[in-house]
Amino acid sequence: MLQVLALGHRQLVKTREESRCGAEKRVVLKIKRTKERADDERVPMVGFFGPEQKELVQMMYGSTSEDYLLLLESLGDFFEKEIEPTARQIDVKAEFPRENIRKLFEQGFTSMGFPKDFGGLELPWPIYVAAMEMCGKACASTALSLAIHGTCCEGVRQFSNPSQKKEYLPQMISGKKFAGFSLTEPGAGSDARNLQTTARLEGGQWVVNGTKMFTTNGGHCDLYFLFAKTPKGPSAFLVDAKSAKSSKHIDKLGYRGSVTAEVVFENAHVPKESLVGTEGEGFEYAKKMLFGGRVTVGAISTGIARAAFDKAVKYSKDRTAFGKPLSDFEMIQSKLADMLTDINASRMMVYRAAYLKDQGKPFESEAAQAKVFASEHGLRVCDEAIQIHGGYGYADEFDVHRHWRDSRLNTLGEGTSEIMRLIISKNIIKGMK
Repeated sequence: MLQVLALGHRQLVKTREESRCGAEKRVVLKIKRTKERADDERVPMVGFFGPEQKELVQMMYGSTSEDYLLLLESLGDFFEKEIEPTARQIDVKAEFPRENIRKLFEQGFTSMGFPKDFGGLELPWPIYVAAMEMCGKACASTALSLAIHGTCCEGVRQFSNPSQKKEYLPQMISGKKFAGFSLTEPGAGSDARNLQTTARLEGGQWVVNGTKMFTTNGGHCDLYFLFAKTPKGPSAFLVDAKSAKSSKHIDKLGYRGSVTAEVVFENAHVPKESLVGTEGEGFEYAKKMLFGGRVTVGAISTGIARAAFDKAVKYSKDRTAFGKPLSDFEMIQSKLADMLTDINASRMMVYRAAYLKDQGKPFESEAAQAKVFASEHGLRVCDEAIQIHGGYGYADEFDVHRHWRDSRLNTLGEGTSEIMRLIISKNIIKGMK
């Protein structure tokens, strides 16, 4: 695959060729930069890909980082022009961001971290995570929908057999098949071992029965990465979405465009070959998939916080009180300082966890640390943004409370803050032995 990086005029050219598995390959983004910035210009939080992000990428990849920086800058321009303008309306209408998802599939967004043999770009995972932060800033609903799909892709990459990889992975990372993650049940949230959904072999097929709750992308996907109890224990399956009897949208406080559904399976017959990996290993697969998912949730949390922070900075400069801008008041300055510190600290923790994963090193505790810190401090940033706006922060006009509503889920999804602290503490105690 050819990736052309025309650095002189800052353009990435998208090309195609046939990969070894017959899938169409892509190179991310055909977007020109609209503005140039001097290398020594360093204004915090400029645009979508700011100096803080750039410096972290340079620290990780040194002299090889130029191509990654170009890609992320171009992608940031795309998010700013094409995705962010849609976010408010998606929230108001609780509208699934299908068009945003289509555009990002066309840009190769989901293919960034996957092997070239399956149509991926094989970029370092921290680069994908950096892109996910920008997506979270642009439209949290779009980011979450794609992040969960990416988690399903990662599950196929890690645990499926060669035949399944060849059949599913190229279609999933290209967007031809969109996936939903179906683990949680009405009586099994954090306790993922306590599955009531069953799958039993009958006549060479699996028969699935049960109800799943909080299935992201449910009713809008082509297949489910489903977890069900079999005679050997929790197991994972790739199930055609048409096998579900029904799906019911669940109204939510935030992430209103990212569909969360109750999905019912009633005597759903799925092929024997739908089993992912080894029967009875589903719980371990789910845990490992969630490790990576927690890093992406941390990235989205950071992106949402950035969106709220930017609005707070602008408002504090524009709004006057007692004859001067709010930004001249020391109390407001203190809030902004804490908000930026929270954002930058969150990002560093997220990037570190992503880098460890990319290097094949243990990152379970680091993922939990990044997730709990970024989600809780991101929520605090959003809360302070409302406070800085005063009454307007509570009103629809300034669209600030959307970020708080979106951010609130991040302390619950992909593992609650309480579960994250249990994971971290267990690793601490384990390391003391």
